Amino acid sequence: MKNYINLKKIRSVLNGLSGLKTVIFCLLALNLISLSAIYSSLHQAGEFIGQEIIFKQIIWMLISWVALAVFSFINYRIYFNISYFLYTFNILLLIVVYFFGKSAMGAQRWLSIFGFTFQPSELSKVAVIIVLARIFSFTQNKGFLKGFLFPLVITAINALIIFKQPDLGTALVLIFLFLLIGFFSKVPKVYFITFILICSAFSPLAFNALKDYQKKRLLVFINPDADPLGSGYTIIQSKIAIGSGKFFGKGFLSGTQNQFNFLPERHTDFIFTVIAEEWGLAGSIFLIMIYWLILSKILQLAKKIQDPFGYFLCLGISALLFSHVFINIGMTLGVLPVVGIPLIFLSYGGTSLLISYILMGIFLNVYKR
Repeated sequence: MKNYINLKKIRSVLNGLSGLKTVIFCLLALNLISLSAIYSSLHQAGEFIGQEIIFKQIIWMLISWVALAVFSFINYRIYFNISYFLYTFNILLLIVVYFFGKSAMGAQRWLSIFGFTFQPSELSKVAVIIVLARIFSFTQNKGFLKGFLFPLVITAINALIIFKQPDLGTALVLIFLFLLIGFFSKVPKVYFITFILICSAFSPLAFNALKDYQKKRLLVFINPDADPLGSGYTIIQSKIAIGSGKFFGKGFLSGTQNQFNFLPERHTDFIFTVIAEEWGLAGSIFLIMIYWLILSKILQLAKKIQDPFGYFLCLGISALLFSHVFINIGMTLGVLPVVGIPLIFLSYGGTSLLISYILMGIFLNVYKR
């Protein structure tokens, strides 16, 4: 019997190591795909015009891998103790952005310190995941006030400040995190279902609170041809590019919509379009399978975790991964409105990449412990 137990433990450890290796391998593959797509998106008329951008992304990738390694050795239980401090610190950063932030493309989302620019709204994803994991880990708090209303207010404060930047995409992601993490908690499901129904009923009123360009994005989502040379231009070109890729794609550096500069924002929010045009349906499915492997391994390993706080941390990380992939690809296909969500691990952007790897480092530590 003792030998059987030992063999069972050994087999469990080996399976876990295999899962972690799969996650690391998938992240490395996404790095290569990212650099390839960014390089292609900045290659026009036979000339590469994005040396500085590709160099910055490589530097951010190296920094992100170092962050992953560092956070994988930090005991994740520390975040339970500092969750409210981290949340408060993040709120203060968002308030500082509101008054002293750097503006670009009509949004005020960045802070610049000693020449280093970052987005505090990206840190909000970590802070909200950690604080929600702490709240929902107390399984005895099943009531409406402590189990539902309190975490909703915590999330809503953060989301509203970010919405005012304006950053509708990140605000929606935070609400999505609250719903998904809470739905798998011990809190009655009827609270979350009722909340979704109420939000749906009052969504026409919320439309009036949007900026003009955000309203146009929602309207062209319904009918892109209403403004084909304005708000609907990007999504029309994205759909043309994805459709022209067919099954096997046009090949590396051979996408016409990409190479002839018809597609805006192709190295950030619409990087999936570049991949779909060059590598077709086959390449797109391959990319989605990589994301699916990471997501499935996180959820498989999370099931083995006995600590509720660790479990909800992993659930929050998987929810963030899913929401970014689902919303971004939905945007590029025209089945969801354009809300400015980058494709996680792939789109150009240092803060987003770094935060994503920090979360993966936290996940690795949760599993190791």
